[in-house]
Amino acid sequence: MMMHEMHMRPCTVRGVRLYEMRHVVDPVRGNLTVAEFGETLPFLPKRFFVTYGIPSDQVRGEHAHHLCSQFLVCTHGECHLLVDDGVHCEEFCLNRPTLGVLVPPMIWASEHLHSADSTLLVLASHPYDPADYIRDYAEYLTMIGNNSSPA
Repeated sequence: MMMHEMHMRPCTVRGVRLYEMRHVVDPVRGNLTVAEFGETLPFLPKRFFVTYGIPSDQVRGEHAHHLCSQFLVCTHGECHLLVDDGVHCEEFCLNRPTLGVLVPPMIWASEHLHSADSTLLVLASHPYDPADYIRDYAEYLTMIGNNSSPA
């Protein structure tokens, strides 16, 4: 049995953090990934949802939130997460249940290139509220004071 401690690194997109979560690899009993609310995550989730069965040519997300933070973990298979703050973009391949990404409010996010078996778990800091969503990218750029897409 081998225990791996949590490591976090910021990325070039404002406020986004990549987490390699604490996990145990046990070839006899199986593996375990751990996240503690208030320590690993800077919020107590009020909602969760799971996406699965997404055709690989489809894109999910494609929005930002005014208030809601999200923590994304692909618990099975893989998908790619693109995050964008209007100045910087970064893409992550979420391909193991030990890897999570914190997406704070006012960050544009989209998920694409889903494997046929991908299961994406999303923990959200707020209950669902349609008014919290910014679904138009041009409107998003205007709101953050950037009238052109990132380089």
